[in-house]
Amino acid sequence: MVAVLSIVLIAVLAYRFFYSSNKQTSDNNFFEAKEQQNKDKKEKKKETDKDTWKKYDDEIKFPILMYHHISEVVDGNTLFVPQKEFEEQMKSLHDAGYYTLSPEEAYRVLTKNEKPAEKIVWVTLDDGYVDNMKNAKPILDKLNMKATINIIFNMKDGVDKMTDDMLQEINKDKLISLESHTMDHIDLQYATPDTAKYQLEASKKGLDELLKQDTSVICYPSGRYNDSTPELAKNAGYKLGITTNPGLASASNGLYTLNRVRVAYGNNAQSFMNLIDQGQ
Repeated sequence: MVAVLSIVLIAVLAYRFFYSSNKQTSDNNFFEAKEQQNKDKKEKKKETDKDTWKKYDDEIKFPILMYHHISEVVDGNTLFVPQKEFEEQMKSLHDAGYYTLSPEEAYRVLTKNEKPAEKIVWVTLDDGYVDNMKNAKPILDKLNMKATINIIFNMKDGVDKMTDDMLQEINKDKLISLESHTMDHIDLQYATPDTAKYQLEASKKGLDELLKQDTSVICYPSGRYNDSTPELAKNAGYKLGITTNPGLASASNGLYTLNRVRVAYGNNAQSFMNLIDQGQ
């Protein structure tokens, strides 16, 4: 009887050892395969990203669109574009094959004369209004399009402006970038060098700390600047500066004095695309 029990016990232990060894081998094979699969995906994405960028001989020019409010027009204010119009415009760009740029991608276009698609556009919204989050973001998300919102740092939590919590939340969206529109939206054209330096440096530092990022774009209030502003912006750590000078953006504008295309209300899909084509 004892001999029989011993044989049974040995058989059970042998089975458990065999099962455990096979399971461990199986698990190892699974995780190794999964790791290789993820590696292959990363390599493929890296290769795909590389393949989409093409270098050009002629200088690349592209539109940087300028919006403010995305909501119903108030008292004929041209800073407002109705949500319906904005959606039609974004859909027109999407259907026409336009690739929307992030700030980092715009910098690459301007410094390396490369682009990831034949048609490119950079969508920017100034001031940091709540309606950018409520009305513009859902449209951009639906169409998988990128946009940059330029924040007036000391006007956060103000009337119709996004709060710190809102900025941190929207910044989690990979399609949205948040950049600087100075501390107080003062006219840099007439600011003293010390005042301009503070407006540029403090707003960058504030956004860097709030959003845990390296803020790289300065949007000049009302698009105005003077001869010293570009150098001050560069010294503050920005890579690009955008204005309200009309026309298409290109490296020949100067990296810190880039043109933009103002979009006011009243543009249907066709007139909007004409605006894009003309760069006015």
